[in-house]
Amino acid sequence: MDREVLGRGPVKARRGLYALVRDMAAASRIVKSAGALHVAAQNFDRAQTLLDHARKEKPCLVIVDLETCEVEAFQVLKELRESADLKGVPVVGVVTQAKSMLKPEAEKAGCLRVYLKTEFGRVLPDLIARYAV
Repeated sequence: MDREVLGRGPVKARRGLYALVRDMAAASRIVKSAGALHVAAQNFDRAQTLLDHARKEKPCLVIVDLETCEVEAFQVLKELRESADLKGVPVVGVVTQAKSMLKPEAEKAGCLRVYLKTEFGRVLPDLIARYAV
């Protein structure tokens, strides 16, 4: 599906993005931002459900909320890293300042980057555009 992204020209979205987020406001923001860029987005509240769907249809990006889904987020990171088929799926994390100490641990576990919640809202459209090709 073609779309114009911040003056960069048309981009084709081949796969959707998955999110493991329990905060409904954050989940809604992800789906809304993805929809504005014509990228399918699916939110999951359980790690196993996300992983089952990822095995069937490899997502272009996975977003994990390290604040409300810490244990399940690390389960997703471990499974994606260990699966030959899913090893290349990029994962980014979101965390509040109060739990920022999880950032190095999440990056070591496989997150490409961990964003503070305040920063995440600003970079979300660019993040989706970068990986949804």
